[in-house]
Amino acid sequence: MKKIFLLSFIILFGLKSFAQETGNDSYTIQRLLIYNQKGEVLLEKNDFGWMTPALRHNSQTTIKDGLMNLASEYGVKVDSPKIVGIFMFMSDYKPISQFRQHFSCNIVDGKLKIPENKKDAQWFSISKAIEMMSLPDTKAPFVIRDMTKQLLYYPEIIWGGTFLLSKNDGRITYKTTEEFYPLK
Repeated sequence: MKKIFLLSFIILFGLKSFAQETGNDSYTIQRLLIYNQKGEVLLEKNDFGWMTPALRHNSQTTIKDGLMNLASEYGVKVDSPKIVGIFMFMSDYKPISQFRQHFSCNIVDGKLKIPENKKDAQWFSISKAIEMMSLPDTKAPFVIRDMTKQLLYYPEIIWGGTFLLSKNDGRITYKTTEEFYPLK
């Protein structure tokens, strides 16, 4: 009996140690492209620059509830979000992969407000949104801009793709390992 307990303890402790050692932080980020009646898209400004609103799923919530709550943080109600892209980030500096899901929706009601944890939020034309995501002081990896650009330019297609992230001089760069391709 002592041997079984000891073996169980070693296995569980070993697995826990391995999970802590690797960080075990494979997670999903969902981005929401919200369009207003003029066809403009909502961007938020945070510490990393301008980008579409995002939700990191690390708590229990449904996809739809999470996205609807995200929109409500900006003071707007939206129609039902539709999937427009699923992407994979692999990394040469972490032993994990991360999913990025992108959804789009249209505003149906409300007035834009800036959430308290954001620096700004504004509506931009598609070309201006891409320009704002490309500013020199942007700290976010440009792969976020490039995925968003693909989705904004070709909104009728559900896109996939895979990217390898690297850290160079503290900045995250990327290489495309699987070009954009239609999932539908």
